[in-house]
Amino acid sequence: MVVDHDFHLHLRPLSAGERRQFGAAAYVLEGWVGGQRIAIPVYPMADPGRASVEGYAFEAMGLTITEGRLADLTHAARQLLHALAYGGQFPCYAMEIPSAGVALPVYPWGEGWRVHVPDGPILEARDLGILRQRVADAHGLPVEAIQVRVLSERLAWVPPAAVFRPAIESTPWLPVAWSESGWRLHFTGALLSAPGNGAGIWSLWETVADQVVRQGWLHDPEDLMLEVWSGAAWEAMQSAMREATARFRFYEAGQRLRAVLLPIFRNGERWMAVYTAQDQRTVFVGRDLIDLQRRAGEALHAAGRLLDPRALRMELVEMEKSSEVARAFLVPGGE
Repeated sequence: MVVDHDFHLHLRPLSAGERRQFGAAAYVLEGWVGGQRIAIPVYPMADPGRASVEGYAFEAMGLTITEGRLADLTHAARQLLHALAYGGQFPCYAMEIPSAGVALPVYPWGEGWRVHVPDGPILEARDLGILRQRVADAHGLPVEAIQVRVLSERLAWVPPAAVFRPAIESTPWLPVAWSESGWRLHFTGALLSAPGNGAGIWSLWETVADQVVRQGWLHDPEDLMLEVWSGAAWEAMQSAMREATARFRFYEAGQRLRAVLLPIFRNGERWMAVYTAQDQRTVFVGRDLIDLQRRAGEALHAAGRLLDPRALRMELVEMEKSSEVARAFLVPGGE
């Protein structure tokens, strides 16, 4: 059974400034659940024929909970959280199957994860990517039909803002949740978090890259790349990166030749190149420009985007300002 202190729920009225953020909500249920901060807006329910409030409601995990009194609403929230707990743990992720209209909660299990398939098996895996594949196999679906969701501060299942994964291999596959209060992900049974700004995500990348190398999942930290699914999250990330006066260019494989440009950024001692496809950005990482060019070329080739990994070319954007890039490209390690 989950102990009450894991929840730390309390109800408070919203300030005028907060009401701009939460809309028509009058209160917020806030606290901590499974080590994660939550803030659930509570809405008054008015009778159209009367001026008085007839009750209160909030939404969590796709459910709408209504009560006539605020005290009863807080109690109902605690009951819901206890009902969602399993083996003393609270779900951190969900496997959503849009075609079936269900989202299966994923629970921490040792250093890995466990999910219960209704009328089916209990599936376990150390990595969420592997677990996603097993859920797909159990339902006879392609893996793309299973959507991994993270838990937002409002206790809603939402798409991750980003995913850490190898440039070529499929594991580890680590979804990242984001809000203004921070970045967070779970890895080997621990919650890792960082401030929600641009410096925070790259600090988290350093931590994760170091751990996956220590665990033997990857050989080098630069093997870990970042897929960014949220435009707002990308804006926050980009604020900590300095765009270089160079870019990579290639012609994408297909019936029609299409020139693709990858802007290059400097971030501390490392270099990064960003490939954009529709609304998703893939950030490749290298120790220097030569290493970055090789890694990005191999990854794009493995993904079927580039026929020859050596066909990724670098070009300078502004010749008069490109001395730093020229030196970095000629001398491994940069300056």
